[in-house]
Amino acid sequence: MLLKKVTAVIFCAIILLAWGSVSWMVLPWHQMVANQFTNESEVAEAIKANAPKAGVYWLPFSHKDHKAGETAAFVNALPEGYGPDMIKQLVTQFIGDLVSVLIVICLLSQTAGLGYWGRVGFVTLVGVAIGFIGHFVYWNWFGFPTPYLIVTVADSVVAWLLAGLAMAKLVAKDTKKLTSSGGIYGQARKSSALRHSLYT
Repeated sequence: MLLKKVTAVIFCAIILLAWGSVSWMVLPWHQMVANQFTNESEVAEAIKANAPKAGVYWLPFSHKDHKAGETAAFVNALPEGYGPDMIKQLVTQFIGDLVSVLIVICLLSQTAGLGYWGRVGFVTLVGVAIGFIGHFVYWNWFGFPTPYLIVTVADSVVAWLLAGLAMAKLVAKDTKKLTSSGGIYGQARKSSALRHSLYT
C-alpha cells in the first residue's frame, strides 16, 4: 500500500515536470508574452555594472522616488548568468513538484462526496488558485502585462488538470476511505465523541 502511494506521488510529479518541459521548451506561448531588448549586449553590460550581486532589483527602489512617466522595472538580475548545471535545476524542480503533489493530495483527501471528475475538478481548481494568486500581485502592483497573467494561469491550470486526471484515479481508494468518515478531522471528531461517550 505504501509503495502504491509513493508511486502515485512520483507519477504525478513526473506529469508536472513533463508538462513544464513542453510548456516552456515546445510551446511558444511564454515567449509570445515576453519582449526582447533592442540591444541585449548593452542591457547586459548595464545590469552587470549596476547590479553588484544576483537578486531582485526595483527601478526605482523606492516608490516615493518614482515620478509619473519615468521608466520603471522589476528585474531578477543574474550578473554571472544562469548556472551551467541544468540537471541540478531539473532535480530541484522535480523535488518541488513532489512537495506540491503531496500538498494537493492532502487537500484532496479532505474532500467528501466527489466522484472521479469531481476530484479532477478540485485539483484543477487548485491549479487556478496557484496560478492566479501567485501572479496577480505582479500584474496589479508591478504592471506585468495581462497576456503574461493569462498564459501563466493557463499553464498552471493545464499542469494540474493533467496531474489531477492521474491523481484522482491513483488516490481514489484512499480518498474514499477518508471522505467516507469526513476526512482526517472527521475521524478525529468521531474519536473524540467515542471517548466522551465512554466516560459519561
